[in-house]
Amino acid sequence: MVVVLTAPAPLSEWSAPFRLDRRRSYGDAASGCALVHGENLAALRWLRATHAGRFRCVYFDPPFNTGRAFAEYDDRVDSVEWRARMHARLAAARPLLADDGAIFVEIDDTELAHLQLAMDDVFGRDNRVSTVTIVRSAPTGHKAINRGPVNVTDYLLVYAKDKSRLRLAPQWRARRGYDKAYATFVVNRDAPPSKWRFVPLAQHAKASGATARAAIEAFALANAHGVVRFAQPRYEAVSKEARAAIDRSRAAPDRVFVLPRERHKDMLFRGGNRILFLSDKVRTDARGERVLVEPLTNVWDDVPFQGIAREGGVVFTRNKKPERLIARIVAMATEPGDWVLDAFLGSGTTTAVAQKMGRKWIGIEEGEHFDALCLPRMRRVVDGSDETGVTREFGWRGGGGFSVHA
Repeated sequence: MVVVLTAPAPLSEWSAPFRLDRRRSYGDAASGCALVHGENLAALRWLRATHAGRFRCVYFDPPFNTGRAFAEYDDRVDSVEWRARMHARLAAARPLLADDGAIFVEIDDTELAHLQLAMDDVFGRDNRVSTVTIVRSAPTGHKAINRGPVNVTDYLLVYAKDKSRLRLAPQWRARRGYDKAYATFVVNRDAPPSKWRFVPLAQHAKASGATARAAIEAFALANAHGVVRFAQPRYEAVSKEARAAIDRSRAAPDRVFVLPRERHKDMLFRGGNRILFLSDKVRTDARGERVLVEPLTNVWDDVPFQGIAREGGVVFTRNKKPERLIARIVAMATEPGDWVLDAFLGSGTTTAVAQKMGRKWIGIEEGEHFDALCLPRMRRVVDGSDETGVTREFGWRGGGGFSVHA
């Protein structure tokens, strides 16, 4: 069945209990993007009338219930009450998710088990996509003197509304150091594969003037289309056609055999091994430099939490998340023009990133920092005066706008 979503009603037509606040709206208030100032459970239920099934990405960064009091909010709630609150908000968010969408909820280990049980109940255990470990700090400072392992992580629980329909874009991260398995060079890459000639990478690089290890690795990145490794495939796990190609290559080990594939890259075999190209692991980063990458795993230790105090021009001590963390989530779950929802907006990181990445968004926040942090931050994003976070990475120069409802 194909479900066609009509455009949401103009936000000025939204009904009580949240009404348009023209005084606080900014820029193009008819853009569809909106900040909602109020209690998030009521707001989530209210959105169902106009935005059901619309959000490809929902991100929650709720209070972790750590037992501490912060300047912005009290993080001390009875555990049973915390669970009930979260269950209600997860249940209210589910109808807002697109059928191919996902919800991401960040938490530490205090209520991690209870949160997972709640998400299992609301979204279904079979719709759990991943539990991501986010390394947010180093084992230094006062926390390092505590007994037991030093706590340096948060967790991101990822669930689909319908895992069979979920669409997540593959993500990559820069690799630390060169992959030494890529140690062979195809000297006549443009010839037919059956005529390829292979030599050691170091030998070919040195013939081109690269002698030191760093120079050889730089040569490999610059000529990645000709740098290969040989990987032994799992014979029992590949197709019948692939097993036949492997057998042929074993019988004639000096020749390259090609297995054409319609929906994927052709598979190449030599001596029973698959030929893999370094070029498939090289990307151009935001600075225009070629870097070696690897697929993103469920351990994220490459997003620094240090040095984000100035992001967005807001101070939200110990609670603000890096724009690059949210950008990774948004890039994974959405495409330009898709909708993003954050019901625990805090200092406005999610909406700021969504705007810079060309997504539609709605952010909900109840606290006093709605006016102190969220509004000024989003005005700077719209004006193009926020040069922090992922602004340069996505070439953001300002534009758009948002309405405010309270």
